[in-house]
Amino acid sequence: MEFKDALNYRRSIRDFSDRLLTKETIKEIIADARRAPSWVNSQPWEVYVATGKTLETIKELHLELSQRGLPGNSDLPFMHRDKMSLLARQNAGVWSQALQTFLGTDAEQMGRSQITLFNAPALVYLTLPKNTSEWSIYDLGAFGQTLMLAAADRKVDSIPAWEIVKYPSIVKNIMQIPDDKQLIIGIALGYRNQSTKINGFYTERSEVDKFLTFKD
Repeated sequence: MEFKDALNYRRSIRDFSDRLLTKETIKEIIADARRAPSWVNSQPWEVYVATGKTLETIKELHLELSQRGLPGNSDLPFMHRDKMSLLARQNAGVWSQALQTFLGTDAEQMGRSQITLFNAPALVYLTLPKNTSEWSIYDLGAFGQTLMLAAADRKVDSIPAWEIVKYPSIVKNIMQIPDDKQLIIGIALGYRNQSTKINGFYTERSEVDKFLTFKD
């Protein structure tokens, strides 16, 4: 797949089909993600993947806590959109309104997809050491995006989501992630469910001139 094709194929999929994703494919995707840049080639990331029965256990516990209304306590502090910058709030508002309009009477698909962890056949957890440089957040972001583009190149779908790391104690216990690691973000992988309406939502991006400044 050409780079632009992979770039445009990637979108946040919120409901995956029951089509299996092989460990070999996941490993190939993660191997490609290694080409992401990092400060002095520090490669600070560690990757944990949940599939099969392990994933089902995580999903069951996540659903139970979500239905009980237990608030999330992610390793990175959660920021409500009201605290974001003006530009970020504006963009989030446009996205939220567009999504509500698109879903219409199917608005419940958004919440349902989250508490079921998107019905994904694989969840990828990205971690950093607790004593790492703050710059490592950039490195991990580059790794995550490269991973999702590598997946898109194989027509494997993805979504990075706070929901996946909302209850870190569950994940760390089941995945046996050491205490000296921070659980930064989770990425769901799989194949999109073509019959679910929410998967047809395509987000617009700001015009380049809105955020780009040139100085000659």
